Amino acid sequence: MKKVKQLILLILVSFVSACSQTPQDKAEDAAVRFSKAMYGLNFDEAKEFCTPDAEKILVFIASNTNDEDLNTLKKAGDVKVSVIESTVYPGDSTATVKLKISNYVQLNMMGRKTCY
Repeated sequence: MKKVKQLILLILVSFVSACSQTPQDKAEDAAVRFSKAMYGLNFDEAKEFCTPDAEKILVFIASNTNDEDLNTLKKAGDVKVSVIESTVYPGDSTATVKLKISNYVQLNMMGRKTCY
């Protein structure tokens, strides 16, 4: 019973904090989560943030990802993403978020060696 109460409290706190996010916070959160997934080679999670057209590009990139890329990622560690600046456009459903991304894997495209 105690664990159920704790779970309910956790869900309520998560719900309230999610509802209290400003549009700018939501845009920044989405950009950071997408970038960590994309540059962390977690394409299934990254797809959640994409339009159908962008999803096609992710599928292409995922199909060109190999074991060498995944091993390089493991050696590199976690992708680091930080927000530099963001702008939410009033009366629109778009935003621009400028990020600094480091410790990511540069995929082996067009015969280049995978590196980080």
